[in-house]
Amino acid sequence: MPDELVRYLEGGRLLVAATVDADGAPYTMVLNSALALDAHTVRFALDRRTHTLANLRANPGIMFEVIADGMIYGVRGAAEILREEMDHAPTPSALVEVSVEQVKRDLPPGVIVEGPSFRWGALDPYMSPVEPPMFDELRTWPRGAAK
Repeated sequence: MPDELVRYLEGGRLLVAATVDADGAPYTMVLNSALALDAHTVRFALDRRTHTLANLRANPGIMFEVIADGMIYGVRGAAEILREEMDHAPTPSALVEVSVEQVKRDLPPGVIVEGPSFRWGALDPYMSPVEPPMFDELRTWPRGAAK
């Protein structure tokens, strides 16, 4: 991934993830926990009750669409569930790592784009103290550690 995308994916940014379901149909989900460890690795927390996690168990292929101020990238890779249940997540969540296989710039020349933003609103008192330890766990969980 280019440096600007790695810097952007510092955690807490919205992106769309696409997987393939059991019928071969695309399935999308909005994520806000994606964190780039480096140009080749993205990790995120994924609620264990989601169709997305079930899809990744059957087929590790995943694609992200990242839309931010001045950039749009498609990121394709293979997901691996590193940990079945994280210690620090707002819901029972798996720790998922994606090995980036392909990156494409989707912003047409001359087009100006402004990325989406979000606020927790009424959930802020709950989420504000939960997010920093979740992102720390995503950053520091050792690869190859027991699930």
